Amino acid sequence: MPTDLRRRDDIAAAVAAHNRAHPAARLPRPAALLLVVMFDTEDVCCVSQETLRTRGFGRALPKVLCALVKAGFMSREPGTSRIPDTYRLLALAEVP
Repeated sequence: MPTDLRRRDDIAAAVAAHNRAHPAARLPRPAALLLVVMFDTEDVCCVSQETLRTRGFGRALPKVLCALVKAGFMSREPGTSRIPDTYRLLALAEVP
């Protein structure tokens, strides 16, 4: 299912605003695209990192995920060996 254009634009704007407000702690380049892929229609994502890698996110994926959690764009609930981590998109308007 295609991503809602407004949702995509809101995510891109929030990442850009964060990077302007925090020039010393800018998010990695693929951060906005990763958020769009993970949260294309829902505010919860329970997809393995391996699946995300098949969608074009390489070895830097763990670093980008950690940066997005640290910046407050999403929260992470650890999974198990059989269940991937669960990420929740936080309200974009509340992101610092």
